Formats: sequence, C-alpha cells, structure tokens
Amino acid sequence: MLGLRFILCEMFLFCFAISLNSFAAILSSIKSHQDSIDFEFSTKGSVKSKYFIGENPHRVVVDFSNTEYSHNDMITNPNSPSIKKIKVTKLKNATLRLVIELKQKVAPNFVALAYAPYKLRLNLLSKVKQRSLNSPSANKAARPVVIVIDAGHGGKDPGAHGPHLTKEKNIVLEIARKLKAQIDKEKGMRAVLTRQSDYYISLRKRLDIARKNNADLFISIHADAFKQPNSSGVSVYALSQSGATSEAAHWLAEKENYSELGDINLNSLNDKNGLVREVLIDLSQTATIGASLHIGEQVLKALDLVTDLHYPRVEQARFVVLKSPDIPSILIETGFISNPSEEKNLASLAYQTKLSMAIFKGIKQYFIDYPPNSVKQKV
Repeated sequence: MLGLRFILCEMFLFCFAISLNSFAAILSSIKSHQDSIDFEFSTKGSVKSKYFIGENPHRVVVDFSNTEYSHNDMITNPNSPSIKKIKVTKLKNATLRLVIELKQKVAPNFVALAYAPYKLRLNLLSKVKQRSLNSPSANKAARPVVIVIDAGHGGKDPGAHGPHLTKEKNIVLEIARKLKAQIDKEKGMRAVLTRQSDYYISLRKRLDIARKNNADLFISIHADAFKQPNSSGVSVYALSQSGATSEAAHWLAEKENYSELGDINLNSLNDKNGLVREVLIDLSQTATIGASLHIGEQVLKALDLVTDLHYPRVEQARFVVLKSPDIPSILIETGFISNPSEEKNLASLAYQTKLSMAIFKGIKQYFIDYPPNSVKQKV
C-alpha cells in the first residue's frame, strides 16, 4: 500500500492546494522535461483529477474536472526524449483531457511543486528507473509487498453450498492457504490471512486487518452460486463507482473512526466544512479503483490459461470488502459451487493449487509492472 499511498500523498497535496476557493481552474502552461511534465494553474475553485495508463501506444491520460486551457495550441511535439507528443482536448462536462503519448512504459506519479501559482509535476519514470529507486540501497525503509488474503464467509456463515453439500467457506479457505504459501515463497512478498480457520469475521473487520497490516493489495476469495446448475466459470471484481460513492459518504459520516488516508492525517486538516476531506477521499478512490482494475486484469488473464471465465473482463460491484479507499482490492469468484462439475473441481486439491498458482502469477506480474515505492527486494 505504500506505493499507492506515495502517489496519493503527492496527488493529495496538489488537490488540497487547488480546492480551497470557489468555481473553476485554468491550466495556464504545460512544460515538458526529460522524464516529467509541469502544469501551472490559476484557480478559482475545486479541481478534481484522475489518470489512467494505456498501451498500444504507451500513454498516460490525465483528466482535470472543471478546468479550461488558456491556449489554443495542442502541443504536438514536446521537447523531451521520453515523450512523443501531448494532445489537449476539451471533453463534455468541462473536463480537460491530456493524452501523453510515450516512447516506453512508465510508472507515473504526481507531486505538487508550488501553491502560488499552483504547479503540479507529473513524473514519468520508466520501469527500469522506478525499480532502481525501490532497491534497498535507495530506500532504507524498504519492506516486502504485503498482500492480505480474505477467505470469504466462515464460522456461522457457511456461504453457498454445492449439490453434494460442499461448503464455500471450506473451499475458499483452502485456496487462500495455498495462495499464501505461494506468495510467502516469493522473495520480497508476504501474505496475511484474514482468518486462519473456520470462524466468522465481520466484513468491516476484514478491512481493518488489511489496514493494520499496511496492505498493498487485498484479495477476497469466494465461490459463486446460481439457481441454474450449468452456470460456470471464474469471475474477478473491483469496486464500482457507486460503491465508492457510498463508502466516501461512510468515511465522511464516521470521520472520527477514519482519520488516516494513505499517509494523510485527515483530522489534522484545516477543513471546517469537510470539502478537502471529501476531495481527498474521492481522489484516493479514483486511483485505487484504477489500480484494482489493473490487478484484476492480470489475475483474470492468468486464470484464463487454466480454467474457464464467466466474464471476459473485470466486473465492478459494490461488495463491502472492496471498499478500502486507499488499498487496491479485488474479489475472485473461483467458480460456481452450484454446478456439480465445478463443485467437484473446487473440492480437488490439485485444482485448488492450479487456481492459486494462476492468481499468484497475475499478482506477481502486476507488481513487476507497478512496484510499490518501498519494496524490500525486486519482485
């Protein structure tokens, strides 16, 4: 979680600086450098930003809400060895979009440079440079990637059951244990189980375990069920935007119990009307959902090599266990226990191992592509 927190902390500073006035912002200049781009704003109000990473070609897309650009030029040929071109377009709903086409894959992060005028830097470090910054010699506070694995249900909550009365809670615990064993064997990675055996844990308690362990990733393992016995295949879920909105409201209502977001102490903010807190939570959720979708895609791709998929892409839903605003989280439905054939597979130790190995491969690939900023060793 530290890697995501590092990015969010830098984005928080920017968001905090430009969200204090009233209505709109103007992006007054864009300057490209070797591995970064500087943005300068004049602002009259709250600005929300989000970004996502694309491939074919490599690019970073940044959206600034309620923002205008003060120039008409589209900046097609920046003076930079790592940036091919930058295109600025105005979308609907007063959103300003920057498409930054790159010459190689990068690990982007934001940092605020100044507040008067407001200046924001988007660093575009290549994967090689990013990994070198994460080496033990470069970071004395290094630690392993922490993955919290949540075996769904347990104790008084058996979950679904198959036609031969196989219980979901037992199947998912075995898969979770096997996944933990795979992760713990990998240098630079460590796994934590939310439950070690057959007992009940509330959904919020599962999220608390992830926070207390400084998790970089939360994975909830389940088995699906449906009235049609021929339903089959694996599914991967990330949080939906509606789920994020309801969780933001929860954090705002329970502010005394939710005081830390990434590396930000929310209670230390001079924020009488709660506007800054609301913007920071929204920004954090946007980045976290994006990371969750990336992780889910890698896991789904790996699972597709060993079993059938129920959905060909990562789905989004409002599951409570996915609602940590600053910990990337996915939920995996490992198959339909209500399907007699899949129930038999899910009860098989060999099949459980096959699933856990595929999930691990997807996780590992994600952290190779996007390593946190304080990992102990190269993953």
